[in-house]
Parts: sequence; C-alpha cells; structure tokens
Amino acid sequence: MKKQEYLDRLEKLQLDKNRYCVISGGVLLVYGLKDTTADIDIKIRPDYFEELKSIINFKKSPKLEYDDLYEIADDIEVAVRDYDDKDVRMVDGCPVESLELTMQWWIDHNRPKDQEKIQLVKDYLAAKL
Repeated sequence: MKKQEYLDRLEKLQLDKNRYCVISGGVLLVYGLKDTTADIDIKIRPDYFEELKSIINFKKSPKLEYDDLYEIADDIEVAVRDYDDKDVRMVDGCPVESLELTMQWWIDHNRPKDQEKIQLVKDYLAAKL
C-alpha cells in the first residue's frame, strides 16, 4: 500500500496518537524513504492494549519468536511494548518511531532482509547532517 492508504487505514483504527507509534517498514513509508509497504506494524503500550481488548479483536501472532505480537487483520501487526515518548516523532500527523531507533532494532536483529533498509536510513541520516 502507498503512504496515503497506509495513513487512512491507521486513521480508521481511531487509536490514541499519544499511545501508539508506527514501527518497522511503515517508518520508512511515512518518512517517504520507500513508496509502498505490504503491512502495518505498530507498537502500543501494555496499558492501552488492555483497554483496547474490549473493542478490538486481537489475535496472537503465529510468529513464535515474538511473544508480545498480535494481529488485528492479516496485514496489521501490533507489538505490545512500552516505549519512551522521546523516541516518537509526529510525521504528517502520524506518530512514528524515530529512524534511529528503528535502524538500531534492525541492526540488533541482524536479519538479511533488513540490511538494505539499514543502509537506506544511514544514507538518509548522513545526508541530513
């Protein structure tokens, strides 16, 4: 999906923008560093997750390596994790995890599929200096 469709789908979820943030490939999409993404990945705080369980049907993710991962739809994943507000930026009205933190997660997990994204973010941040 392209950026506008992504933002529209997030809006339809009617989530509190102070209690979630976009993570993973969506960060690159919202920043304009890639044109499309296949899914929506967000992070919400555990207390907000508890509140939302009564109105949203969360299904446990089949990805066994992440015990805090849930799905709202086939293409919407929710990581239930606390985070620091200083690591979130508002980009086009959307709360987005910082590029630096997103890149660090990719570096720490060292997955082959993330190597190109790491370089993309490094190049972008270097160009901003």
